[in-house]
Amino acid sequence: MFRSILITIIFLISCSKKNDVVFDKVVYENDFESNNSKNLTNYHISNFNNSNILGDFNNSGFSLHLTELDEHNKIVISFDLYIHGSWDGNNNGFENDDRPDLWKMELGLPNNYFNNYIFETTFSNSPCSSTYCLKQSFPNRYPHLNNPKTNAHKIGLKRICNDKFGGPTTLYKFEKTLSHSDSSAIFTFYDKLYQPNANKNGINYAKCDESWSIDNLIVRIINVK
Repeated sequence: MFRSILITIIFLISCSKKNDVVFDKVVYENDFESNNSKNLTNYHISNFNNSNILGDFNNSGFSLHLTELDEHNKIVISFDLYIHGSWDGNNNGFENDDRPDLWKMELGLPNNYFNNYIFETTFSNSPCSSTYCLKQSFPNRYPHLNNPKTNAHKIGLKRICNDKFGGPTTLYKFEKTLSHSDSSAIFTFYDKLYQPNANKNGINYAKCDESWSIDNLIVRIINVK
């Protein structure tokens, strides 16, 4: 009996040490309140909900470039992701021209076959009923099916535009831990939105209809033994 208990204790101790974090360092942190654009390309900063944000973006995006990283084997990225307007998720409800509203994050060279990591998903701010429900993929990859606003942190936030076009904003808390050991890293964020009804009376309401923004962007590198 004593021998079996001892073996169990030794096993639990050895398992607990397998994934010990021996190094954890924040290498980038930006809440954009000071309009800090260091390490960013193709960016713009605006104000939303009484806070500076990176965005809003519509069929566009930005990149974050990090260099001279200390030795590590994991990289952790986290941020607040605002989904503004009438995103339609995995399909738009048009039977003859059905397309998803895609959002992507890539680690590695953008649009390159040898990317380290690609996360492609969809979001839906659509209402959901038994007869009409435009599903989203988040928090999973596209084309997984989840109900609109699944895993949302806050819903029903103000519109990105003052007019009635588009719809309320949904906030998601995003975090991914990825395998990575290079001394540099490039994160690229972009979307592919389909908006056949974003033009009204000759005016393009694309950004009011569907767009996205990021706030409180943090990157950490860690060593896990």
